[in-house]
Amino acid sequence: MPRSFELVRLTPHQVHFVRRGDTLSLELGDGRRYPRVVLRRCFPVSQGQSYISVRAAGGADAGGDEQEEIGIIEDWTQLEEEDRAAVAAELGLHYFVPQITRVRGIKEEFGFLYWAVDTNKGPKDFVMRNSVVHYAREVGPNRWLLIDVNQARYEIANLAALDAHSQHLVKRFLYL
Repeated sequence: MPRSFELVRLTPHQVHFVRRGDTLSLELGDGRRYPRVVLRRCFPVSQGQSYISVRAAGGADAGGDEQEEIGIIEDWTQLEEEDRAAVAAELGLHYFVPQITRVRGIKEEFGFLYWAVDTNKGPKDFVMRNSVVHYAREVGPNRWLLIDVNQARYEIANLAALDAHSQHLVKRFLYL
């Protein structure tokens, strides 16, 4: 029998997050406690600060898709400072997306694109499949999201802000 879905909104005054090591736990104002929770952005690209799904994690398969949703936080930046810090740390681990600041080179070989880039986190080389439709998305005007063969994500926040050489390479390999 299919389960019905009811949206449960979690307000800033009813949640308290605690981060111990790599574990995030949640205590609700009504006394319910969840020793391990995971957070997922409902709209990770377009609304990073809004609509965070809070899910109970349990057992060895804590990364699976069948986690029970506890509720949605509409704007986590409205949480108390300690809770905000715990949420930011958790989201930072799951949504680590370096921003590409310069493209040093792109080489195409055997159906793969080999990228050499500079990012806001330092230089990086990565490989992505040469299937722009599946592994590169223009998510806004001049904004690109790239996904490598290991499912790591990289962002070009504003293609027009890159140097001319970088722009030329990106346009050559990503525009259809």
